[in-house]
Amino acid sequence: MVHITNGDSVAGMIRQWTGEPRLIVWRDILHEGPVRAGRTLEALSAERAAFLGGGEPEFEERDRAMRRLVQRDAVWLWFEDDLYDQLQLLQILDFFYNEGLSRNWVFFVDIPRRLELDQMAGFAAAKRPVPPAAFELGARAWQHFTSGTIDDLLPDDLTPLPALRPAIERLLEHYPDANGFNRVERTILSLLAAGPQSAPALFGAYQQTEERPFLGDLTFYDYLDQLDPLAARNAAGLYELHPGSARVPRERWVGGRLFPGR
Repeated sequence: MVHITNGDSVAGMIRQWTGEPRLIVWRDILHEGPVRAGRTLEALSAERAAFLGGGEPEFEERDRAMRRLVQRDAVWLWFEDDLYDQLQLLQILDFFYNEGLSRNWVFFVDIPRRLELDQMAGFAAAKRPVPPAAFELGARAWQHFTSGTIDDLLPDDLTPLPALRPAIERLLEHYPDANGFNRVERTILSLLAAGPQSAPALFGAYQQTEERPFLGDLTFYDYLDQLDPLAARNAAGLYELHPGSARVPRERWVGGRLFPGR
């Protein structure tokens, strides 16, 4: 049996619950930076490691573990319903689909955002097989995501992956608007309109604005720094607005879509 999950917190609980499992942890923040179409798992991992500024050995070990999966292995996918998890799930389903591993030994374990160790057995008991339609939809959605056309899926029937539609809708809000700001940045500016705040306080307030929180604190702090000089630290170390300043929108990739700067 192989368990695949979204990060170290859930991975730690799986280790405690099962003892010494075969475990693959997907740590990539796929909603940030280029995720372009037509790459093998390994080629995309090399590009992602370069974008993230390191982690090549971790990506390489993860990919080797995926290649070692054989058809006698049961695979349990422990993922939440937010954008971070759903994009990872699409990549995994696409890999299984294209490698011919989409069989009845792959299971969903839908987990809540605040999973506790004493809940593990209950969620595991409620696992369900991944149906063929979910593999097909996952592969199709991954192709659209990496091609920058995921909004084309919105008119389609997405019920084989129940959390996909809200994830796509949130991804579209992650694209910068005509002024170069995405939803995270617009929220930061709105929160700072109330006055100077510390980075941790801003992150906590921002988290409350998300229906399905997905952004980690380090990525959030990077957004804060990228808003300079429009929003920057004052002498007390608090972030505040500088209304007379303007930030030049930066070039950025979100999945397979490039947004040019100015």
